[in-house]
Parts: sequence; C-alpha cells; structure tokens
Amino acid sequence: MINLYKQGESAAQLAREYGIGYSTVHKWIQGQAKTQSGKSPDEIKAMEKRLASLSEENEILKKALGFLAQK
Repeated sequence: MINLYKQGESAAQLAREYGIGYSTVHKWIQGQAKTQSGKSPDEIKAMEKRLASLSEENEILKKALGFLAQK
C-alpha cells in the first residue's frame, strides 16, 4: 500500500479501494516516512527551517567579516 501511495495514489483513494479508514492509511504512510529517515516529517521540516536560518546567519557573518577586514 505504501508503494501505491509513492506511485501517486492518494491516501483517500487507497482507503476506499481497500476498505480501510483514511486515518489508518495516513498513519501507515506517516509511520513509514518516520522509519525510513528516523525522523518524523515535522522533525524534518523543523530541521530544514533551522538549516535555512543558520545558512542565512552564516552569510551575514561572512559579509561582516569581509567588511571588517577592509578597515
């Protein structure tokens, strides 16, 4: 069922097709995502946000260093 979802079928379609509740299918999909990476989608999203913030901070510090080196 997870493979069908990855191939493009929606969780709702799979639930109807197999006579399973949508929430059950959704939990299976979320559980699979967590077991493959070791992190839940929410944890991954938070880490990506943190990475973007740190990358931006790093760029600011590089510019500041260049500015201070000119003086």
